[in-house]
Amino acid sequence: MSAGEYPRLSREFGWPEDEPTWRHRVPSRPAGATGPRPAGTTGLRPAGVTGPRPAGATGPRPVRPPVRPLPPPPPPAPTVRHVPAAPAVTSIIRPSQRGWTGRLTIGRTWPLTALIGLVALAIRAIGLERANDLYVDELIYAQIGNTVAQGRIPSFQGTHFYLHPIGSFLLDAVFIDLLGVGSLPVMDLVYVLRWLTALIGAVTVVLGFRLLRKVVPLPIALGGAAVLAFDPFILRNDSRVMLETPATMWTLGAWLLLLGVLTNPATPWVRRWREVGVGVVFGFALTTKDMTAIQILVPLVAAVLWRRTLAPAQAGRIVLGSLLPYTVLVAVVAATGDLGEWASQKLGGLRRLIGLDQMTGFHAGNVSLVGRLIAELSRFGTSYVLLGLCLFAGLGTVFAKSTARRLMGLIGVSTGLFGVYSVVAGALEEQFGYYTVVVAVVVAATSIAELRDRRPALRRPLAIAASVFVAATLVLGVSARVTVDDTFPQARAWMDTHLPPGARVGLTGPVAQLAFLPREGWGDWPSLSQLRDHDAQYVLTSSSPLEQGYGDAAPQLLTWLQQHARPVFTAHGPTNGDTTVWQVDRPALDAGVAAGQDVPPVAESG
Repeated sequence: MSAGEYPRLSREFGWPEDEPTWRHRVPSRPAGATGPRPAGTTGLRPAGVTGPRPAGATGPRPVRPPVRPLPPPPPPAPTVRHVPAAPAVTSIIRPSQRGWTGRLTIGRTWPLTALIGLVALAIRAIGLERANDLYVDELIYAQIGNTVAQGRIPSFQGTHFYLHPIGSFLLDAVFIDLLGVGSLPVMDLVYVLRWLTALIGAVTVVLGFRLLRKVVPLPIALGGAAVLAFDPFILRNDSRVMLETPATMWTLGAWLLLLGVLTNPATPWVRRWREVGVGVVFGFALTTKDMTAIQILVPLVAAVLWRRTLAPAQAGRIVLGSLLPYTVLVAVVAATGDLGEWASQKLGGLRRLIGLDQMTGFHAGNVSLVGRLIAELSRFGTSYVLLGLCLFAGLGTVFAKSTARRLMGLIGVSTGLFGVYSVVAGALEEQFGYYTVVVAVVVAATSIAELRDRRPALRRPLAIAASVFVAATLVLGVSARVTVDDTFPQARAWMDTHLPPGARVGLTGPVAQLAFLPREGWGDWPSLSQLRDHDAQYVLTSSSPLEQGYGDAAPQLLTWLQQHARPVFTAHGPTNGDTTVWQVDRPALDAGVAAGQDVPPVAESG
């Protein structure tokens, strides 16, 4: 490195610009020297001698103390032939700037990272089968993953499934083949696949911690990792067979790799291929869930436009790499002759995403967003704070000097704006908030670091507020894991042991339908006339989905059963409310239908 390059790199990376001390030393007069002093030197009188030399003084001059000879200047550094000309430089947290925790970051970072991963996995393993009741989507995804494990095109109920890409189903298929569990009933298969999601969730926590270590000091990164590991909303999603968890894992991994590309020296040729590789990892997220394009492509484009955070060529190579896996996926679909069906299902998903078709979400059922938030506040209060902070934390970070911190801010802004849009116009579903909460943790931690750097007086208040928030998250997270929420396994165990042989059972919701059917004598009979026509003796209901309009049966059917049937089993949980097995009074059922009291299914009742 040439001498002229030292100040430039010091300014870019934030290193000290002090010149070597030898440049400021003034040479002293050698011992025993006589004659005039060299111009520009300063004489040193012997210790204890003051004032001018007396006139007529004789004898030798006092001898000064010996002075060490001036060391020769250091040789010039060799010229570096290949200096990577990155258009943007990410500030690095140097070990000397990490305070009392600096020792943990030198040679011990990976053991600490492994410990964080083990803690995250352990908290997810607690109550994996009891803390979260069955959810309709995971029953569907488990069946689709099983079709892929059998070597077929992703299918559900005899139809090729293209609404979501194949990425998550491929992971499920590998796991199913590895354990040989493809023949299990779908409910049991779900509980096996939940272990895969828990593993992926723990990896996501590790990636979030490593990402934070690129942009914030260790104490803040540890606080962010604790929130990622214990946040109750994240824990619930990481305990179900959902698409958001693997999609987020790939996305965080790609952002982490991108920061590595920006900070690790390399030749231009190597750096360009690394950027394409980062894009390929982004592509894995896109082939897991299409919606991640908003959290990937939008920040990349914004990074080019906003303060040249990324160069256009850099962003272009990353985007190109991200399209490669998806292009392969579409080519395979086209080769099977299903391109038309694929396009039709994708168009339907897009219409739901932008809110034209309100089939799911808070705009479609009999429940309001505000009402749902209030009902769940005691369980997910800290998670809701993160949902609200995402956009504002991003706005507070996009003005940072560090390229890495600006990137985190742009990710937060794009994710937060999408969350606002989903609430206002789109088909917002609860699981959509998973990625927003994860991003909010990373962006909020970055924003705290940026704010305390700019306003040192706020360090103590920020530390206190963050500590209180982390403590509240730990309390809610542990509470979520010890909560019993398994009404459907309890109902299945009771019916297997208490119902008479050949009992006829009517099911009234999609979770029960997917979990128990096909089964002899059981059926999806969500109206009084269907229960009568199929000679139903028992009815299984879950109160919360029916009351919110998410069941096959209308809410009024539950009211009729409460008045005319006898509950023989009830299990309560926060997800599905009261899951109840009702014994039907056949004369009352016949009389109700004859009197015109039939309650049509939700699809027929509008």
